[in-house]
This record gives sequence, C-alpha cells and structure tokens, in this order.
Amino acid sequence: MWYQMMMRRSLTLVLLLGAAALGACGNDDEEEQEPEVETMRVVIGATTVNFGNGGCTPSVATVTIPTGGAAVTASFLKADGSPETIVTDAEFELKVEPAGRFTRTGGFAGTISGGAAGTTTFSFSLFHKEEQHEDYGPCHLPIVVQ
Repeated sequence: MWYQMMMRRSLTLVLLLGAAALGACGNDDEEEQEPEVETMRVVIGATTVNFGNGGCTPSVATVTIPTGGAAVTASFLKADGSPETIVTDAEFELKVEPAGRFTRTGGFAGTISGGAAGTTTFSFSLFHKEEQHEDYGPCHLPIVVQ
C-alpha cells in the first residue's frame, strides 16, 4: 500500500514538472521581422532617385523642382528588386526632413514645397512607426528649386 501511494505521488510530481517544462517551451511571441530593404526608390516629380546597395548614395546628384513644389512617392525594394512586402503603411512611413516642407498624402507619398529659388537638402528615410526608428536612412539629397 505504501509503495502504491509513493508511486502515485512520484507520478503526479513527474507529470506536474513535465507540464511546467512543456509550458516553458511554448511558442513565445514571434520575433518581429525587420524589413530587408536594399534600395529606397524616391520619385520626386518626374525624377527617380535610387538610394541603393544598402547605402544612401543617390543615383542622381541633385533633383530640380519648381517653386510650387513636387509630388513625392517612395517604394522599398529587396536585393532582387522586388518590393519588400513587410513594409506597409500600417507600420511604416516615409519620413521627410525638413518636415515643415513636406505635406503627407499617404504612408509613402506627399508633396514637398519648393519655396524660394535656391538649393536645399532634404532627407528621406523609412521610418518604423511603432518602434520609433529608421529602418533605412536617413538619406540626403540636394534639391534645386527653380
């Protein structure tokens, strides 16, 4: 009798410890994936600028816009040139500085104001809204206003 009682207690203890160990091995929250952006493509007016190869060197030296401003759109591409599908406007946005000269019309679109004639530098980046950091950039580009 004593032997059966000890076996039951031992079995109960083993089952409880096993359940606790399995619970600890459960599926933790999945680690959030970071986008694998190799190229940030920014279209300003009719000019396409690629900030590529994981860096921020623009494919053109400057962009010229009228004093009235120009539309801006951005897309974010993987190394094979396909769109990075993790980048959605629910979690990310195009960040443009100086912010006072950018009017947002969508997550990755807006208008930059030209202002007075001359040259100024804008910066563009892929901004992760929830984590409050840039995932690509900031990349700087001289813009000539005429």
